[in-house]
Amino acid sequence: MTSQQEEQLTVLARKYADLTDTISRLQEQADQVKALIMADRPAGEYQAGTLTVKIKPGRKTLDTRRFLTEHTPADNPECYDIKPKPLSQLVRQLGEPALQDYIKTGNTMLVVE
Repeated sequence: MTSQQEEQLTVLARKYADLTDTISRLQEQADQVKALIMADRPAGEYQAGTLTVKIKPGRKTLDTRRFLTEHTPADNPECYDIKPKPLSQLVRQLGEPALQDYIKTGNTMLVVE
């Protein structure tokens, strides 16, 4: 890497780190304002000047561990789907070449510390 490329990378990495820090601080502020808005207000729709504030109840999810203990797959097969094992286990079992057509790769990530 040339010194010019290294300088450019340094400038870009610093800018990225600064932007990430700014986003984090702004997210903290947004979370605080959100908490103030939601304090003592039940789920519903509220008018706030020209804005509409909607507070929605939390999403319901299944406590799978608890459900499994009381409704086993053997006794309640209609309550379960068959799923493949995790990729790491399948690679150990079948080898990566056998799985090549089935592996998806996510977006490349950037980490600047």
